[in-house]
Amino acid sequence: MRRIGAGVAVAVLGLPRAVSAQPPAVVTLQAQWSVHLQADGKGSDDRGAQLLVLLGGLGGAQGVATAQDTVTWPANGTGDYRIDSTLTPRGALAVLLRRLHWVRTAGGEVRNGQPELLQASNRKGDDPTTWVHLTRGRMVVQTGERQASAPLPPSQPAPAGLTDPLTLAWGYLQRPLPVEPFTVPLLINDKVQTAHVVPQRVLLPWQGEHVACTLLDAQSDQSSATLRIWLRQSDGLPLQVELGMGDRYGLDVVQVLTAVPSGLGALHTLQ
Repeated sequence: MRRIGAGVAVAVLGLPRAVSAQPPAVVTLQAQWSVHLQADGKGSDDRGAQLLVLLGGLGGAQGVATAQDTVTWPANGTGDYRIDSTLTPRGALAVLLRRLHWVRTAGGEVRNGQPELLQASNRKGDDPTTWVHLTRGRMVVQTGERQASAPLPPSQPAPAGLTDPLTLAWGYLQRPLPVEPFTVPLLINDKVQTAHVVPQRVLLPWQGEHVACTLLDAQSDQSSATLRIWLRQSDGLPLQVELGMGDRYGLDVVQVLTAVPSGLGALHTLQ
C-alpha cells in the first residue's frame, strides 16, 4: 500500500524518480608516459649512439620526452576503439631531438575483447603523415593529404590478424594474457613485418614496487629493431614499452607509464 501511495505522490506532485546510473558504453583512458633513451651496447654507429645517449642524459630523471595515449575502448568488449598517441621532446631538447616528435593513431573494432585493426597513421618530426586503411583483406597506404578528386592509391593484400604496436600494447585489457609464443603480422609505419612474440612472466620495477607482468618480447627476421611490452598480469595494463632502434644505433626508446589511468575499472573483464 505504501509503495502504491508513493507512486501516486510522485505522479501527482511531479517528484523526480530515482534513476539508477547507467554504466558507460565507452571508456576513455588518458595515459601519461615518461620517455628515456638507453644504450644496449649493440650499435654499429657508436658516435651517433653516444650523442643520443648524451642528449638523453640532459633530460635528467624526467626523461627526454613525454608521451600521452588517449584510448577509447568499448566498456563491454564489443564496439569501436581508437588510440591516439603523441610523443613530444621536452624543453630545449625539442629542437635537438625534433625527429623524436611522433604522432600515431590506431583504430578499428573490438569483438569480445579482441581488437581488429582497420586504420592507422604515423608521423615523425616534419615528415608527412602516412595513413593505412584496411578493408576486406586489402590495405591502402597513403602519404600526406589526398585531394578529394584524386584517385585512391592501389591497394595491396593485408595479412589476416594484422595489428600495430599501439593495438598490441593496449589490446589485452579485456582478454587473457598470452602464455605461449605466437606469430603476428605487425604494421611498422607503412610496412608489414612478421613478428615472433615470446611471452615471459617477469617482475617489473614500477612506482617503487615489483609488479607481476607478462613481457611480450617481439622480434622480426625482416628487421633488427625490437619491441618489448610489459603488461600487468592483473588487468593487461601496459606499464612499459621499449622500442629497440636496431643494430645501427644500439639504442632503446623506453616509455614508462607514470600512473594508472582513471576509468580503467569501468572496463568489463571478459576473462
